[in-house]
Amino acid sequence: MAISSIRVALLESTGMIGVGVPSRPLRLSKRMTLKPWREIWRRTHLWLGLSLGLFLSIIGITGSALVFWTEIDEWLNPELRLVAAASQGIDAWRPLEEIVDAARNAIPADANLRFSYWPQTEREAFLFYYRIKNEESGTWNTLHVFVNPYTAEVTGRRLWYTDSETFNASFIGFLFKLHYQLLTPGSGDAFVGIIAVLASLSTLTGIFLWWPRNGKWRNAFIIKWPAKFERLNYDIHRLSGIFLLPVAIAVLLSGLSFNLPVQFRAVVEIFSHLTKVEKFHSTPHRHQHASTSLDDALASVERSFPEGHIYSVALPTPKNGFYVFTQLFPIGWGLEGARTIFVDRFDGDLIHVNDPLKGDGDGFIAWQWALHSGYVLGWPGRIAVFLFGLSWPLIFFTGVVRWLQKRRAHRIVKTRGGDAASRLRFR
Repeated sequence: MAISSIRVALLESTGMIGVGVPSRPLRLSKRMTLKPWREIWRRTHLWLGLSLGLFLSIIGITGSALVFWTEIDEWLNPELRLVAAASQGIDAWRPLEEIVDAARNAIPADANLRFSYWPQTEREAFLFYYRIKNEESGTWNTLHVFVNPYTAEVTGRRLWYTDSETFNASFIGFLFKLHYQLLTPGSGDAFVGIIAVLASLSTLTGIFLWWPRNGKWRNAFIIKWPAKFERLNYDIHRLSGIFLLPVAIAVLLSGLSFNLPVQFRAVVEIFSHLTKVEKFHSTPHRHQHASTSLDDALASVERSFPEGHIYSVALPTPKNGFYVFTQLFPIGWGLEGARTIFVDRFDGDLIHVNDPLKGDGDGFIAWQWALHSGYVLGWPGRIAVFLFGLSWPLIFFTGVVRWLQKRRAHRIVKTRGGDAASRLRFR
């Protein structure tokens, strides 16, 4: 069989031309002969996609759900998360220190409150985290205690997750473990971080292969319709990632900051100095023993940054810790930033601020959570991250289908064309 006839059969089998195309001689396009370096990129993209696709699909689906984890958790556990709102709103809250004391009194004496999510609506309760050691397994359990801000009464407690039992956790806690660690014990964070690095490489190879070498940019963004399933599958595969490329870059980069924090910060420090916040200590002055209350610490933050609202707070450790507030604030043009504010536990002074508006390494680090969660653009940003998470299983599925189509096409050509097929390469 002539090489041109083999090419017709190959294109027919992949849906690139119709069955009724005349079988007149066709010239082999230069595209059919891939340069060695382009073939390397193609194979890299193929094998990264096949080997990582299932993992990325799981990470993507769970990430999409976790974009709205608060809303889902409130829907599943309204008796814990929701309270009756007062007509005065936040002005009717009990003093914050009273709310914290209620949470402390509800947990074992050998446990410490570590972190709290602030109510973002008038119907939400305070959510406090604390950890306690499981004496039987020697591992740690992470638990929640919820407090009504209007009455300072505990609305309930629950196990968030445990280090020793994968499935002994709340539903959302299980999703977090699956998303950040793929349920891998020990070094799960690093494992997912390495996957993120390889996913970034796969994304780069995909961009390179998609790039229109003929300069026809309009065709590069169009799904051909109507078209055969093979062509439609191909268009969906190449455009699913391109349309959400800015989101992909933001999510993958910020994901590295969470799963490989030491390595991420080391790279950032090559370009800019980073403040070593772990070296900060709250030290009492002479004859000063009492700690600043959470109410006073918050007042100090609001005096310095009155335009924002609190999203979370990490409470001081027993010895010499400090308050760490995360504050969301409007930047302009529909953007929202998240700054981290460190407050001395004794005198209430601001120790340090990681502000995304600062053009330094600390500011760059401050962007990562807002980018990863989508909060940087509010609801549109969260929806964009939600769609990006769902795009990963779609890209994986269409990629596998395309790979199987190519294998089938190669078998057909080899059967019909004998040795001549070895001279063809499939784009």
